[in-house]
Amino acid sequence: MSYSQSKAVVAALLIAGVALPAHAAMTVGTFLSRANALREQGPMAFMSPELPALKAEAKAATNQLKAERAARAAAGKPPIACVPEGESVGIMDMLDGLNELPASYQKRPLKDGYARVLANLYPCGRG
Repeated sequence: MSYSQSKAVVAALLIAGVALPAHAAMTVGTFLSRANALREQGPMAFMSPELPALKAEAKAATNQLKAERAARAAAGKPPIACVPEGESVGIMDMLDGLNELPASYQKRPLKDGYARVLANLYPCGRG
């Protein structure tokens, strides 16, 4: 494909409303392998350049979940998880929850793994 053909394809996708992500979302499996390797470093992990990268991925996934929650609420759809007011999940609990997910989640985006962990911890409709 020539350069001009590539530009035409990109233009067609943009016109059609298809978003081209700046980078593909990190999968649960990739995040876990990198986070678990970092975890094994103990206190030395705080010095690793990998830590800020993983924090950024976690923050991006969290922001995506917040946007999705708002969109679901605006559409009148029920939330995926019902986290009590003032509650939050610590990073170690989130990592433990991600590690407990079925193997089928390994190739899903991190956001989906986070959503499943939250739904497991805080299911809606508890009485």
